[in-house]
Parts: sequence; C-alpha cells; structure tokens
Amino acid sequence: MIKRTVLWIEPGFQKRMILFWMLQALVVTAATYLITIGWTIYHTNPTLAGYVNYFVKPALLISAAVGFVISCLAGLVYSHRIAGPIYRFKATIDAVLEGKNPGAITLRQHDEMKDLAESLNKLLEHYRRVPGKTA
Repeated sequence: MIKRTVLWIEPGFQKRMILFWMLQALVVTAATYLITIGWTIYHTNPTLAGYVNYFVKPALLISAAVGFVISCLAGLVYSHRIAGPIYRFKATIDAVLEGKNPGAITLRQHDEMKDLAESLNKLLEHYRRVPGKTA
C-alpha cells in the first residue's frame, strides 16, 4: 500500500477546498440559527424568542466552532485524495515530456480519479509500443 506523508501536496487547491467546506458549515449554522429564532418568534411571542435566543446562540456558536474544525480536517483529508493523484499525473506527464519512462501510475486505495489513472496508464502503454518512442 502506498502511503503519502506530505499533508500539503497542492496547497492552493487544498486551502480553497477547506475554505469551501468551512463556508458550507457557516451557511448551515447561520441558516439553522435564523430558522430556529424565526420559527420561535412566529409560533410564540418575542419574549420567549429572546429566551430561546439566549440559550440557542451559545449552543450554535459551539457547534459552529466544532463544525469548522471538522470541516478543516475533512477538507484536508478529502483534498488529499484529489491533490495526490493530480500531483502524480503531473509528475508522470512531465517525466514523459523529458523522455523518461515513469512506469505505471499507482494510486492509494482511497484516492479519487482511479479511472483517469487507468486511462493514462493505457496511454503510456500504447506510447511505449510506438517504435522510436521512449516512455
């Protein structure tokens, strides 16, 4: 099994993905808060809604903080499953352009884009069979 030890393979891409996940968590938290308070005001009275706001707001802030941490970790893990194969594809293509024989592209068990890796491996194999080519 191939194990990748570098966390930031394509930092720009990975940071954008983490930011996207964090924004999703923020939107869900804000929507939950607004719906909870709006629902309470509509179905009860403003005084009771004030009490709900007093009790609900801290719980939602805590859940938002936990959600942000989970989003960061999930974004890093998932982006790693995409950025790693992209890095490997680029390295393989660069090696072929330099006239080297990079060998087959192998990905980790949970990496994404395995179908693309398979197609690139077929292309490399076809390229190796062409007379006068080195790949």
